[in-house]
Amino acid sequence: MNVPSLQDAFAVLCLQAADNGRGPVLLGDGVPRARELVAPLLVGDKMPEIYLEFPLTGEPFMDVTLLYGVLPEGVRIDSPLVDGTREAFDLFQQWRAQDSHIACGYEVDCGSAGQTAAGMHFQPRAHRELVEPFCEALGEPERARLYLAQDARMPQGWPLSFFGLFRGRPDYPLRVCGYLNDEEIESCARDPQRLARAFAQAGFEAYDDALLAQAARVLELRGDNVDFQFDVMPDGSLGPTFAFDLRFDEMRAEEVRDTFRSGIARELVAQLQSWGIADGRADLMADLAFTRGIPVTFDDGSVKGYGFSLVPGWLKVRWKDAVLQPAKMYLRASAGRLKERERP
Repeated sequence: MNVPSLQDAFAVLCLQAADNGRGPVLLGDGVPRARELVAPLLVGDKMPEIYLEFPLTGEPFMDVTLLYGVLPEGVRIDSPLVDGTREAFDLFQQWRAQDSHIACGYEVDCGSAGQTAAGMHFQPRAHRELVEPFCEALGEPERARLYLAQDARMPQGWPLSFFGLFRGRPDYPLRVCGYLNDEEIESCARDPQRLARAFAQAGFEAYDDALLAQAARVLELRGDNVDFQFDVMPDGSLGPTFAFDLRFDEMRAEEVRDTFRSGIARELVAQLQSWGIADGRADLMADLAFTRGIPVTFDDGSVKGYGFSLVPGWLKVRWKDAVLQPAKMYLRASAGRLKERERP
């Protein structure tokens, strides 16, 4: 067969995620809507980094996050979901060509009809000088002030690295995120009061002893890396929501099956289930992992391997007003020439 288009490859990945009756259980009616809404965002000659998001308890739905590498010159995204973001995205393209750690992309809500604007993610990492021009190009200069002010007050070991703007949601806060280093993870897992001190310095007040104990347990059972998230309100205060993303290094399908059946991921899922923030659908994660390569013919007539992959990216554990919320899974979906995929 000929090399599939990005849209066809994305459709294959969505259908595989929904296979064996998983669609209604995990994704609700999100697959057909995702295929429709995401297709115009698949541009260039390589698949962006894609994550399929779905809850592990409650009403099923699916959202899609796309993070881009450098696109060929002249390529444009033609979708009303990204209206008003072109200037900011063009700036990102210039910066990304100089530093591959800088990332930018969109989040598409496929769980409800009538979405008018995709969320936008920007990861400047340590390049704080990029925050103001990016937000100004997006027409939201006040968001840069909020991000930089919050970054300045973060405790040691808790640096901010990226932020999200959920433009389609009313009165949305600025979501700020960062990566915990190993020393901080281990210290907070041993001593929940260290976590309390970090919260106090960051300005987060919506916690109690139960949240501290739960968060320490999550850090004890972590995957390979941990992100944290706060919401910054328009007045500069932190909102009542806090989250950890428990990340998994990229694994082969058989490694995913092993860790979700009897390894650390199984322990983590069992803990989430015991808290009531994940149900039996979390047990489907082992069978959801999928990797497959097929031979395809490229435009130059060469026949090379083309791969499809679905593996867990991270589990989100979230609290609001110190109360645990339904856990979520982010499934990494990728496709491209074998050994030639670009990761933003």
